[in-house]
Amino acid sequence: MTERTEHAMYRQLASVVASSSELGSLRSFALPYPSLAQRSLDQMVLRCLDLGEKPPFSVPELLEWCRRRPLGDQIFGVPVGLLDGDATLVHPVGLMPTRTCLELTSHEQSGGVEQEALALLADLAGRCKNDDQYRRSRQFLVQRAVVHRRDRFDRGWSKAVWTRVRDLYQPLPESLVVAGTFLRCGTCRLPALLGGRRAPEYGAPVAGPRTWCEGEVCPEGERMELVRDPDQSLLLRRSLRVFLALSSAVERVGLKNLEAVGIHYEAVPGELGSYRVRTPGTRVHSVHFYDRVQPVLLACRFVELADRLQGPAAVVVPERSARSVDFRTAFTASLPEELREHVLLSDPQDLARRINGHRTDDRGDTHA
Repeated sequence: MTERTEHAMYRQLASVVASSSELGSLRSFALPYPSLAQRSLDQMVLRCLDLGEKPPFSVPELLEWCRRRPLGDQIFGVPVGLLDGDATLVHPVGLMPTRTCLELTSHEQSGGVEQEALALLADLAGRCKNDDQYRRSRQFLVQRAVVHRRDRFDRGWSKAVWTRVRDLYQPLPESLVVAGTFLRCGTCRLPALLGGRRAPEYGAPVAGPRTWCEGEVCPEGERMELVRDPDQSLLLRRSLRVFLALSSAVERVGLKNLEAVGIHYEAVPGELGSYRVRTPGTRVHSVHFYDRVQPVLLACRFVELADRLQGPAAVVVPERSARSVDFRTAFTASLPEELREHVLLSDPQDLARRINGHRTDDRGDTHA
């Protein structure tokens, strides 16, 4: 098997996992398998034969490998340094596609999950008559990943906005409903599950090592929200939950801090969280908000965008990422050399200070 084929294999496998709607039961696949899943199985069997390993005998078994075998395992053929080697494509507790899986589907291929989010937002923008309508519609999406029927009676509910965004919501999938209940993470407000697809026994449970939420990195100890009538709720499309709603907390804090010091900005059309800085004299010409788990994939994504922008840029990520030496090192090393001195990697709380060049700590450099 050629190196190029190996590289196509792990990305294709990520697409199979991401597109599988019944990952709550990895054994639910039945013959005949979908064509993409069958090709992934065939490629994995050939690779196992080349490596002298016992191959999987079915798509469910292959998906089980994606749950228990890390991407650093040679069986997947992932290039060294592209991903965190301990990551998996299927979450071991939630039995859902991991954020790594969803980010990987959008790497060096069209039709990925992030590309779907961009297309949906572009379509929404086309239905809006002006920038204010689009801003209000986008704000609705990031604030309401789940919409309950009773929400329409809230004081802030806008029938006009709901009319524009209604088609971006769907009924809750069966894989997220257990014993007639649905869970939301108390931190990221996105779907959650108990390990083993257990039903809550004593009201709303607390996040811990045997729970899963779509944010994946939310702190333990927070109480979840229990929805007992999930048939009355609609859920934002997954691509928008992961690539828009998750980064909204970073974006909200970062923009608030820019406004507090008088730094003006305007949104970059067609992007998920990118803004041009419009205050004369600032060193940074654009700001980009992300919440990603794989720094190398983020760097690759930013390079695609940077080709269309001019001047130094700030890439704003959650504090956990900005303060991580491993994340910062991997992100910076993956940027082209000519970009490294022009990219500032920051958390949202520190963004305004760093843009203005106020250095009060050891890491207050003007690049990543």
